[in-house]
Amino acid sequence: MNDTLFAIEHVSYGYENAGTGQPLALNRVSLEVKRGDYVALLGHNGSGKSTLARLLNGLLLPTSGQVLVDGMDTRDADARQRIRELVGMIFSDPDNQIVATLVEDDVAWGLAARGWPKPRIVERVGAALDAVGLAEMRGRPPHQLSGGQRQRLAIAGVLALQPACIVADEPTALLDPRARGEMVALLHDLHRTHGLTVVHVTHLLEEAALADRIIVLQAGRVILEGPPAAVLADLDRLRALRLVIPELAELGQRLREHGIYIPADALSPQALVRALEATR
Repeated sequence: MNDTLFAIEHVSYGYENAGTGQPLALNRVSLEVKRGDYVALLGHNGSGKSTLARLLNGLLLPTSGQVLVDGMDTRDADARQRIRELVGMIFSDPDNQIVATLVEDDVAWGLAARGWPKPRIVERVGAALDAVGLAEMRGRPPHQLSGGQRQRLAIAGVLALQPACIVADEPTALLDPRARGEMVALLHDLHRTHGLTVVHVTHLLEEAALADRIIVLQAGRVILEGPPAAVLADLDRLRALRLVIPELAELGQRLREHGIYIPADALSPQALVRALEATR
């Protein structure tokens, strides 16, 4: 098995309706994602992160360069179905992915469309609903679910296909703070318990701080890459990229200026308290 799940090689992408002279959405991007990684794609609106996400399973094809998924080129039409089985996509608005009138039927839809036998579908649907905490809602219409629950339903539909990777494109954008935290916790739980590779697109530093690795994009280029502690250490650089600096990051910076060691990626109240306790 190839340890490299994604190999992006000198990839550029330009939207056809952008007009002559408009900058590329992605400009000669090269990077690699290993199986089992949890990677955050971080950037301001228009940085190219969502475009990059859509290139990862062939929803978009590069204008130039090459995107390889487990060694398969997304330009190869014969390989694209297999690529999309390996790489499940989750978007910010789950209603765009919900197609059935009952929760369990929605999760089953992708399997039924592939001709799976009913007993296997029932098994997969049950496991997927358990994994996202919606087992008790299987008989409900999706419109009766909360926004966070509908996002969980979208994830369950992807999980039923047992992908190697979930690409989550701003999955918390439409959620309130509590549901946002629950969604991020679910993605990390699926990463740990199912061994899924996760590519998490976000503009929120507090979400990116929880990843194994952060890739920061600006104007279609990768400009920073590394573990959260390294990327988040230079808040002035991140401000210049028009990213919103969380209050806890500001507090941690002030404490460091007063000689109190706080890791740069301590962006949750729990992480900050642990860091302060360690300084006693």
